[in-house]
Amino acid sequence: MSPPPSRPAVPMLFVEVEGVLRKTPEDLGRPWRGPFDIEVFPDAVERLRLWKGAGGRIVGFSHQGGVALGETDEQTAVRTLWTVRERVANLLDHVVLCTHHPDATMPDQARCWCRPPKPGMLIAGQHEVALRQQEHYPIWMALLVARSPAALQAAADLDLDHVEGDVWRRDGGVTTRGAAPD
Repeated sequence: MSPPPSRPAVPMLFVEVEGVLRKTPEDLGRPWRGPFDIEVFPDAVERLRLWKGAGGRIVGFSHQGGVALGETDEQTAVRTLWTVRERVANLLDHVVLCTHHPDATMPDQARCWCRPPKPGMLIAGQHEVALRQQEHYPIWMALLVARSPAALQAAADLDLDHVEGDVWRRDGGVTTRGAAPD
């Protein structure tokens, strides 16, 4: 009897949506007004195309703590994330979000395992893609791109190669491994 076929090893890119793919209010110079007011960085779309063209998978992740604080609802947060996915030419294999915030009044919304620097969103996103694609994503083949210190810390804690979003969009950046971000 032959052994079962092994799942192929595939590179995984984890990319923070805010500030890396989607322009934030600070980037736009005006308040964000909703999912139809989303602008993405064209150079980020090109970087995603290069990753996909090389055979990799991509998980977009986002922290939407305003849901737990009552500033927006979960449906709007999900719609926003899917709008970003569409605006980046559907190059994201999966999108995942955390709707929790430590200042939420409800305990189930104040504590979580997913908000960076916790690894939950990254693990959940990778797991979902693995189930659909029947692949595995070795840690040495993964890269995390983020702008927030918490997401960069999550990468360092997980020993993932990582790069700051502006550097990645500009020139691909030099990855660092296991070093805590500044």
